[in-house]
This record gives sequence, structure tokens and C-alpha cells, in this order.
Amino acid sequence: PDPIPESDISTTYTANTPPETVVTDNYETFGDTKPSSVSSVPWPGSTFIIRSVSSGHVITLLDGQIVLASPGGRGSIHWACVETKGWLGFRNATSGRFLGHDFWGSLCCSGERHQGWENFCVRLRPEGGYVLLMTHWERLWHVGIILEQGVEKLAKVGDGGSDGIVWDFVKV
Repeated sequence: PDPIPESDISTTYTANTPPETVVTDNYETFGDTKPSSVSSVPWPGSTFIIRSVSSGHVITLLDGQIVLASPGGRGSIHWACVETKGWLGFRNATSGRFLGHDFWGSLCCSGERHQGWENFCVRLRPEGGYVLLMTHWERLWHVGIILEQGVEKLAKVGDGGSDGIVWDFVKV
């Protein structure tokens, strides 16, 4: 018997794609606005100035206290990012001590080692900038401002990350 010829019933389509990926920084094309802040990614092995997006003030070690102050004033503003057991920590470049919290949750810079009260999680926000989160038992609380005897202090202030101060990390 004669072999049965195979008929090709498939259809071939060729997709028209550009030979390379084209990237644009024209955010208006997509109906978006350019992010309001430009920040480096906080990463172990780098040193940063940690700046509030809304005020422009930076986390500063001043006379042994952690304050939010204007850049260029007295105080130490450089924070070396480290990692221990998956947690980020920030060691002050001048004192060698770690940014953390005290018994009442206020930020301080007294830890000689990166341990539990010096653990940070840094969460990127879709709108840009980062929220600093600290452990509080089995939860993460955001870093914000509390009023203590009429004085504003940085502290871990509550669950979640949506209401915290938005920060930029300026690599130095």
C-alpha cells in the first residue's frame, strides 16, 4: 500500500516584538507621577543618612539622645547598616552604638551589640520611601513621633506600617 501523506494543518503566527527592551522615564505617558522622593535601598555594608521625607529632618545622635534634626547641625547623622540573623541594624558611625529602643519604646542609641531591641525591618512603600518597623513582642511597630512632657520624641508607636514616618535612605 502507498503511504498516506501527512498534511500540515498547523498555523504559524509571528509576533512582532521590538529587538530590545525600551525603557522610558516619562511617567506622564502612563498617567503616573514621578516618585516624590529618591532613596537608596538600605543594605548591609553601606552607610546612610536616614531622612524624614515630610520634614527633611534626619535621625541624629545629639548629646546622647536620638532626635529628628535639621541636617548640617551638631550631632552624628551617619548610620552604618548591618545585618544579624536576617534583621537590619543601624550602628552610629561616631559612637559605634546601635540605634534601638528603650524599655518604654523611645528610640535610643546605647546598644553595644545588634540584639532584639536594635532590630529593624525596612518596608518599601508603593508611593516611594520606606517605613521603619521595630519588633514589639511578636509584632512589628512603626517608628513615629510621641509627645512626652511637651517634647516630641522618636519611638515605636503602633502596629503595622501604614501610619509611620516615611523615610529616605541617603547613601554616603
